[in-house]
Amino acid sequence: MLYTKQSYVPASMCDAATKLSDIAVFQVVEDAVTELMGDLHIDGITAMREYDAMWVFVKNCIRIFRRPRWREEYETRCFVSGVSAVKLLIDTELRTPDGEPLIHSRLELCALDLKKGRIRRTGTVGVSADMIGGEPLPELAFARFPKETPQIMETVTVRSTNLDYCSHTNNVEYVRFILNTYPAATFQRRELRLLEIHYGNQTHEGDELQIGKIPLAGADYFSVSAGEKTAAECMLHWEEA
Repeated sequence: MLYTKQSYVPASMCDAATKLSDIAVFQVVEDAVTELMGDLHIDGITAMREYDAMWVFVKNCIRIFRRPRWREEYETRCFVSGVSAVKLLIDTELRTPDGEPLIHSRLELCALDLKKGRIRRTGTVGVSADMIGGEPLPELAFARFPKETPQIMETVTVRSTNLDYCSHTNNVEYVRFILNTYPAATFQRRELRLLEIHYGNQTHEGDELQIGKIPLAGADYFSVSAGEKTAAECMLHWEEA
C-alpha cells in the first residue's frame, strides 16, 4: 500500500525564514507514518486494543534536501519498505508536484507486549510482508553513534504537554528539547541536512532529562538521559546557509 497526501505549508509550521521548520519536518513525517499504519489497521491504537501491544519508534533517519516555504505545495508518499521478524521499516518522501525531492525519512519500529514488556514478532500484531508498498528510498542508512561522554548543555523537566497517549514523552519532544539548545541565530546561518535519532528508555511526566552534546566536524551528537538511562541519542548534520 502507498499512502499519499497533497498538502501545503501552513503558517503554524513555519520558522522565522518562513520555511517548514525543522521540528515540523519531524512532525509531518511522524503523522504520515501513523496515518499509513491506520490505513493498514496496524496503528498504535489498534495494537493496544486488539493485540495488547504498543508500537515503539526505534530509529528515524531524516534527510532534508530542501525545506518548502509557506504556502508551497508538496506531496507526501509513505509506505512500508521492509518487514522482518521483529522490525517494521516505513519510508516517507515529501516532494514537489513536479517531483523534486524535499525530504526523505526511514523509520524503524518494533512492537512491545504490554503485559510482558518484551518485543513481539511483527506477525503477532497484524503485520505481513505483503504490506510492503515500494522500494526503499536511496541514501538512507542508520549510523553508529559516538561512545564518548557528552557535555551536559541543560536540564529539562518532562511536563504534561510533552506526553503522548501512552503517557510517555512524545518522540517529537526529544527533538524539540535538542533543537532548543541552539540559539535562533543558528537556524539563520545553517541548514539542517540530516537528522538521525535512536530511542532508548521511555520517560514520563516529572522526569528530569539531561541534554548532552559532543560537537563534531559539520555535525553535533546529542544524548538525552534520565539519570543513568539513555532516552534518546541524536546526530544532526549541518550545512552553512
